[in-house]
Amino acid sequence: MIGVDFGSSSVKWFDGERFGEGIPKGRNFNVGVSSRELFVKFSEYPICRGSSLKKLILNDVSIELSVEPDEISVAFCPVERLQKGCRFLIFVEKRENLQRIPEEILNSSQITVDLLGGINSLIKHYLDTFTLIDAGKGKVAVVNVQDGSIRGFEVFRGGFDYYVSDLSFLKEFLSDKVFLSGGGALSREFRESLRKVTDFEIPEIEPFGEKTPLFLNAYGLYHFRKSPCKAFFKALSLFSSEFFQKNRKLIVLSSFSLLLSLTLITSAEVLNLLRAKNDYYQTKRELNRELSRVLGERVLAPDIQVSQKLESLKQLADFLRLDAPSLLFYLDGISKSVVKGVNVISVDGSVSSGSFKLKGRAENSRVLDDFVKKLKTLFAKVSVSAERRDRKGIFFTILLGVNRGV
Repeated sequence: MIGVDFGSSSVKWFDGERFGEGIPKGRNFNVGVSSRELFVKFSEYPICRGSSLKKLILNDVSIELSVEPDEISVAFCPVERLQKGCRFLIFVEKRENLQRIPEEILNSSQITVDLLGGINSLIKHYLDTFTLIDAGKGKVAVVNVQDGSIRGFEVFRGGFDYYVSDLSFLKEFLSDKVFLSGGGALSREFRESLRKVTDFEIPEIEPFGEKTPLFLNAYGLYHFRKSPCKAFFKALSLFSSEFFQKNRKLIVLSSFSLLLSLTLITSAEVLNLLRAKNDYYQTKRELNRELSRVLGERVLAPDIQVSQKLESLKQLADFLRLDAPSLLFYLDGISKSVVKGVNVISVDGSVSSGSFKLKGRAENSRVLDDFVKKLKTLFAKVSVSAERRDRKGIFFTILLGVNRGV
């Protein structure tokens, strides 16, 4: 397996011995796509695994973002087990972005997120509680890890050159131990600016030496089988030709062992199978009765009737959401309202909740008033719920209501 960091500005790779930039030669790649355009969220679900989980997450995300499911791809991993179900870290990427990966890599690779490689590297070589700042050319990402589990994940569009003049907005995302990676770790100006905000360490791992910040993700992607968060947009199939050829001997031996085991089934085991069959049919009848109660009709063919009912509910949901504006519609309204002197740090909320929360910094009261005035022409409700002043300006929190369109 070759770890490939498919970044926004360059491609870095590591094959266990050698490393470099550009498209590597070989096969079997573990590719981490740039987190520059990712939509990242944490969500809770009542199930922790299963074939239906990915479809459930994909449908929820497509409704939240107001896009078709076939336009996006999701990757996810559980980060916390709850009393009922699990909490998941979910990554959403446009399918068209994944298609930008060259065909010679795409066809024989599993695809995940670049920053998960950096997290895996630090857990492997340093400690399991830290903050990682990945300052690249296209984004600055901040990840909080506690006891080996990801607790926070923020992506700020714009590279380290864009934020170098003021990094104070990072304070609320940092923990006691901070690591810096990416091109920003090699920029003296960015390092000096970050020192004003927090102390940090630049990791150094052999064989990369001083270039470790550039190859940290590729190194972790090479060792990705030990990652605490295995989130794949695309995974290698067990029966892919390359995998089968590489592990043919093991698969043949396993098949022979399985065949031998099947020939040794005793009569008692056959009776157990018959009892299990009877239990299955009994459970199936009970399930049909319960489905009949829920659907309000007699269920004899659940595979057909349940899917028909879900389709009718989906059509009803689409009908009810005909007039609901897209999430991007509201984000565009916020972007158009920004005036010079205002820096929006984060936007939190959704169309379904009917509200958004903006956090940012304004140089003075006048530009903040101008920003709020523009927002009031576009949103049903605008209120400044918190302000904090210092020598650098006014840190604000604004609540927006979206009961009417922008």
